[in-house]
Amino acid sequence: MEDGRPVYTLDEALSAMRFGKFQGLVLAYAGLGWVSEAMEIMILSFVGPAVKSKWGLSSSEESLLTTVVFAGMLLGAYSWGLISDNYGRRKCFLSIASVTSGAGLLSAFSPNYLLLVISRCLVGFGLGGGPVFLAYFLEFIPISYRGTWMVVFSAFWTAGTIFEASLAWVCFIS
Repeated sequence: MEDGRPVYTLDEALSAMRFGKFQGLVLAYAGLGWVSEAMEIMILSFVGPAVKSKWGLSSSEESLLTTVVFAGMLLGAYSWGLISDNYGRRKCFLSIASVTSGAGLLSAFSPNYLLLVISRCLVGFGLGGGPVFLAYFLEFIPISYRGTWMVVFSAFWTAGTIFEASLAWVCFIS
């Protein structure tokens, strides 16, 4: 304050800025990640029965497909939290998107059960970073509006589940 300019804390600056174009872009960016996460979780209820029927899996093999996703999420939640704290949310966000989309693509073209289980576990590891999306978005929102914008952000999850169910319906109808 030696040069006469006021000094703001980050929260004061965000409050003075309000919600603008930048926050809207961050909402869209993080929201798409949240939609993708919801779709990956929702797909678990469609993949198991389809793969069981196609490859003649036992019930325990079908269950393992879902189990490995949640085991991966357990490891991912811990790991992505540490990574985002140490290297930044933006880098972590991009890494989560890369791991999840790469493993998801690999699982879509899995030629056998073992590769499908491994790739779904990697998808789960990526999905464990989902809370980073919310943290990344909320860091740019004034404190007084965070509760409202959390509710708006949560709508992306709902949109993702509805979209996934609609895609599954269209795929299974045709």
